[in-house]
Amino acid sequence: MDLTVTLEFFGYVVAALFAIINPVGAVPTTVYLTEDFSVAERMKVIRSSIIVAGGMLFGFVAVGVYVFQILGISINDFKIAGGFLLFKVAFDMLQGKTSNTKLTREESMDYAERDAVGIVPIGTPLLAGPGSITTAILLNSRADTIPLKISLIVGIIFVLILSYVILYFATSISRKLGKTGTTVISRIMGLLLASIAVELITSGIIAIAQTV
Repeated sequence: MDLTVTLEFFGYVVAALFAIINPVGAVPTTVYLTEDFSVAERMKVIRSSIIVAGGMLFGFVAVGVYVFQILGISINDFKIAGGFLLFKVAFDMLQGKTSNTKLTREESMDYAERDAVGIVPIGTPLLAGPGSITTAILLNSRADTIPLKISLIVGIIFVLILSYVILYFATSISRKLGKTGTTVISRIMGLLLASIAVELITSGIIAIAQTV
């Protein structure tokens, strides 16, 4: 396997997952939910959220193919459906709001007083929601060699580490960027995600058309 191809795939994994997980966009919610927490409690919440998000992503990467087999779904069908889902999330991000496929207002308020906010709603569905899980499964379908599988695993871990660092400094980032700054970054991530979504939809349609 060409090292260049492996590195390019790693970059694609990082870009796609970072865009859909969008930890910068999760900063305001994290600050809000942990507003009255001590530093130790806030760090525990952040660690829990990253562990849960990682568990969700790796779990679906491992079993996603078997789910397809059980349901009789082809990867091309999933590419098209997943592409539309990602485009919906990207469209919401371009409008500067949190997609309702990740977190609803009612969920945010419902879980605000719970000890397990790191698990729900920050870990899932804010970080590891339907969009990021779909992206991870689709990326795994492209990783058809051992080097690419390793790139996928390392890429997921790398994005999770970046997410941890960003949430670790969530209070400082929120104070410096403000609502406008986080909205601008979310819109940039949304544009990138929309491009990925279109590519998934078109590649899925082309692949199905070639089999007809």
